[in-house]
Amino acid sequence: MTTPTPPGWYPDPSGTPGTRFWDGQAWTDNTQAAPPPIGAPAPPPAQKKHGKCKWFALGLVALIVISAAAGGSSDKQSSDSSSSEPASSSTAAKDKCGTTATDECTPRVGPNGSVKVDALTWRVSSATTKDQIGDTTYGLGEKANGVFVVVKLRVHSTHDESVTLTDNVIKLEIDGTTYDPDNDGTIAAMGSGAEPFFLETLGPDSDETGTVVFDIPKAKLSKKLELRFGELGLGETHGYITLPALGGAR
Repeated sequence: MTTPTPPGWYPDPSGTPGTRFWDGQAWTDNTQAAPPPIGAPAPPPAQKKHGKCKWFALGLVALIVISAAAGGSSDKQSSDSSSSEPASSSTAAKDKCGTTATDECTPRVGPNGSVKVDALTWRVSSATTKDQIGDTTYGLGEKANGVFVVVKLRVHSTHDESVTLTDNVIKLEIDGTTYDPDNDGTIAAMGSGAEPFFLETLGPDSDETGTVVFDIPKAKLSKKLELRFGELGLGETHGYITLPALGGAR
C-alpha cells in the first residue's frame, strides 16, 4: 500500500518558485517562498488536466488541416488562372489577327472594311434592297420571293495568274443561315447580256467591280447581314464584311 504523504510544505506543483502547503489530502492555496525542508518526503504528483490539453491538441490539429486546405485552394486557383491565361491570350490574338483569312484567323470587319481571302481583297461599295429589279412587264426583270439585297462589290486580285470567280466564293450569312446569290436577280441587276459577277475572270494584279443579288425573307432585314467570302477552291478559310443597316425594300 502507498503511504500517504503527511501534511507539510512542499515544492509548488504548478512549477512556480517556493512551496505550497499539502494538507494530507489536497493542495491548499497557501504558498510561501521558503525552500522545502531538507530530507522532506517527495510531494504527491500534480494532478494533470487532461481535458484542456486534449481539446487544445484537437484545436491545433484542426487549425493545421484548415490552413493546409486553404493553401491547396489558393494553389489551385493560381493554377487555374495560369491555365486560363493562354486561352485568353489566344482569343485576343485571334481578334487582332488582321484582315487576312488564314486557318487560324477568320476576319470580320464593318461595312467600310476589307478582307483578303485567297489573294483576293474584297470591299463593299453599296448595299440596297428592292422588291423587284427591272421591268417585269415584258419579262425583262425579276420580282423577289421575299426581298432582294443588292450588293455592289470591288475586288482586287494579287494572284500571279488569271482566276475565275464562282458563286461559291460569295454568300450572304444571317444568324448562321447561308444564302447563295440569286442568279436571275443578279443578271437582271447587271442588265441584259451582261455576264454575272460570279463568272468574271480576274487577271493577275487586277481590279474588278460587280453586283451580286440575294433573295431573302423580309423578316431577316432586321438581323445582322454579313457577306461571307471564301476561297476559289475547296479551302475552309473565310472572311466576313458586315453590311450596313438596310431599310425597307423599294
